[in-house]
Amino acid sequence: MTARPVRSLSRQQDSNIGPWIATLFCFVLPSLAAGQTAELAGTWNGYWARAGDTLPVTMLVKRDTGARYTATFDSDRLRVSGIPFAEVKTEECCDVTLVLRGDRSSLTFTGKLRGDSLTGSFREEPVEGRFAFSRAPATTPAFIERDITFRSGDVTLAGTLLLPKLGGRVPSVVFLHGSGAEGRWASRFLASRLAARGIAALIFDKRGVGGSSGDWRVAGTDELAADAVAAVARLTLEPRIDRRRIGIHGHSQGGTLAPMVAVRSRHVAFVIGSAAAGLPTDSVEVFSILNSVLPEATTSDDSASAVEYTRELVAVAYRARPRARLDSLVQRLTGRPWFFPPPAADNQYWRFSRDFAAYDPVSWWRHVRVPVLLVYGAEDQRVPAAESAERIRVALRAGGNRQLTVRIFPGADHTFRLRPGTSGWPVTAPAYVASVLDWIVQRR
Repeated sequence: MTARPVRSLSRQQDSNIGPWIATLFCFVLPSLAAGQTAELAGTWNGYWARAGDTLPVTMLVKRDTGARYTATFDSDRLRVSGIPFAEVKTEECCDVTLVLRGDRSSLTFTGKLRGDSLTGSFREEPVEGRFAFSRAPATTPAFIERDITFRSGDVTLAGTLLLPKLGGRVPSVVFLHGSGAEGRWASRFLASRLAARGIAALIFDKRGVGGSSGDWRVAGTDELAADAVAAVARLTLEPRIDRRRIGIHGHSQGGTLAPMVAVRSRHVAFVIGSAAAGLPTDSVEVFSILNSVLPEATTSDDSASAVEYTRELVAVAYRARPRARLDSLVQRLTGRPWFFPPPAADNQYWRFSRDFAAYDPVSWWRHVRVPVLLVYGAEDQRVPAAESAERIRVALRAGGNRQLTVRIFPGADHTFRLRPGTSGWPVTAPAYVASVLDWIVQRR
């Protein structure tokens, strides 16, 4: 869709990353200035500040043998880890420029390096802010990282295994993807927290993303679930992984497909369904789209027209209804403040919607026999939280499974964040991260 970015189960990039940072993952390769002399490499602790809000950040800068700098940053509040800067430049003695670049916006940091201090300003049009960092002692992670590849049919998938340094055989979690072009970075924060607590984690790039071959845009539910099953199977080959304690974590689309993965893999010992849909997929799509467009409707007639149009669009996409009535509605409603045109005829939305329409998550949940954790934000605008949780509970019980824990976090959205303040930086719902980690740790 070009006129309005309507988010939905099948189209949004629904990783556990806030909207402002989600724009920053269309990276270019780091470009660096020649003649660098300032010693920027090291670990830096500090903050970014704007609009009266302060965001704690840790930055890691490395320099290779060719005197080229690269940098990444971590932020617990943003729930991100190892996010790379697109550019790192130094000029003369002490001028430093770092750039985070995405498809919709960029943050440019310009500052002065003075010994163990790095301070300056940043700009994300049209907002400006300040930053300050102090050099910190290098820390040794409690886990090791190793890049791995594995096959799923004719596709090669690339990922990273985060493995605790200590202990013998350890439990593990495979992270499933949300919709869109999601790479391993999307789950790195929770994966690193698990590894620090003695639980291995496998994060991998979706088909056609990062180091993985294939194309997620032409993959259906069967192929996406097969990729997750292959990831679980790959973990069973690791000598330090306890094959009896491998779990899966899926958010949104990944959570909705999680029961299929759990049923198809005999190695899945527990399931975390994060914002997992428990209704028919076309109903979830209508719910998602209407929550995006109805706020733009200015009259009762506008609202009624938006509902009519959305239901017709979804019926065409999911149930192959003829397009004549939809095309008529397009002609009549174009120009309304809430209106968005249907995707182009060659857009992957139509194929994926038809495929997803055949997927019934509840029918798969009836066959899940392992412990399940369901987590939702009470204000989720993409997936009906309470209704989904109840339908999944009924399905599990129908199959004889009473090993269910449900947590719904008040005031939280689809990514478990509260409404941001004037800075735009999100705040995670209290206890969300601890609740997920603690439940997984109990599976040890």
